[in-house]
Amino acid sequence: MTPDFDTPLERRGTDSVKWDEKPANREGVPLLPMWVADMDFAAPTEVVRALMERASHPVYGYTLVNDRYPEAFRAWQRRRNGWDVPADWLVHTPGVMPAVRASILALTEPGDEVVLQPPVYYPFFSAVRDNGRSIVENPLVESPGGYRMDLEQLESVLTSRTRMLILCSPHNPVGRVWTADELRDLARVCERHELLILSDEIHGDLIRDGHRFVPVASLAPEIARRTVTFASPSKTFNIAGLSSSFTVIADRELQRRFRETAGRLGMELPNTLSLTAGAAAYSAGEPWLDALLSYLGGTFSWFQAEMSARFPRVRVSRIEGTYLAWLDLRAVMRESGATDAHVHSALLDRGALWLSDGARFGTGGAGFQRMNLACPRSVVADGLGRLGRALEALYIDPSGDEA
Repeated sequence: MTPDFDTPLERRGTDSVKWDEKPANREGVPLLPMWVADMDFAAPTEVVRALMERASHPVYGYTLVNDRYPEAFRAWQRRRNGWDVPADWLVHTPGVMPAVRASILALTEPGDEVVLQPPVYYPFFSAVRDNGRSIVENPLVESPGGYRMDLEQLESVLTSRTRMLILCSPHNPVGRVWTADELRDLARVCERHELLILSDEIHGDLIRDGHRFVPVASLAPEIARRTVTFASPSKTFNIAGLSSSFTVIADRELQRRFRETAGRLGMELPNTLSLTAGAAAYSAGEPWLDALLSYLGGTFSWFQAEMSARFPRVRVSRIEGTYLAWLDLRAVMRESGATDAHVHSALLDRGALWLSDGARFGTGGAGFQRMNLACPRSVVADGLGRLGRALEALYIDPSGDEA
């Protein structure tokens, strides 16, 4: 049976971060939330069925990570990405960001430098700073063919204290799916300067037709030895609330240090239901994912055509992966005299539309908005109408005040 991605699901009242954290704007108008990266689609039927079966047993005590889940993940990587991950490289972790933070603590020292490539997923910034490390920026470069890495700039800013680079692959928010050649070039720089690579690959299954996702650690044994990879079924199958991920570490010493730190942080015990959901997703969710990618591909094409026709002054970055659109409003802001604060106000108060402000993603993010397209196409159409009202308000009154 083909999954139904067109019928909206009511999520209000489910303690949803997306729908319940900020239900209305300051004037009481219900907001349409298209900001946080979770989908408004039901998880695969096979996952729901497995969870209901496990939940029917009335004891939810401490649970072992059995072989089913890791083996399902390994088989998934072989099928989808051609990556044969040895079983002893896997460490189960309660989500990607806890594992990123644990890696920073385990594999660097206070005062060490960590490279970020903004505009990038903004929790990386706090993960570095909260743990007493310093950020070195290697901003992405805009080009006619899309964003690219600036490896010359990267080598120019590295110091004797730079220990690590956090790679976002595919990149959130700009939607790039890095090619094998781009990843090899980056890995060579990291090898020359003895940098570890932390590769956040949580969106690695959400790839648009015509592009191929390459796990950086799959490229060569010497690259795998200096890479820590984070992968999860959470974005792929819309089960982020179950908090489960795999941290993949080839080097035994790096893995030992990671496991010790994860243990000190109390990360060793898994969420019982997350194991059931993850195993079911990787074992039986492939047809659902293929249908999802087809649906999202249609949404992306339609969305880009609508944006071009209705809002020609707003540029949409090419979507290669993830389900996120990166909207460039800088031309609108120049013409209207609006600032990022004005845009934020217009979207919320005039359009009743909640997007992610680009400035939060760091250098290169000002003047942009991130929009989540993983919802029924009718909801995206509603979002476009709200965006239009916000843009119209900017041109009439960029301050956001009542005229």
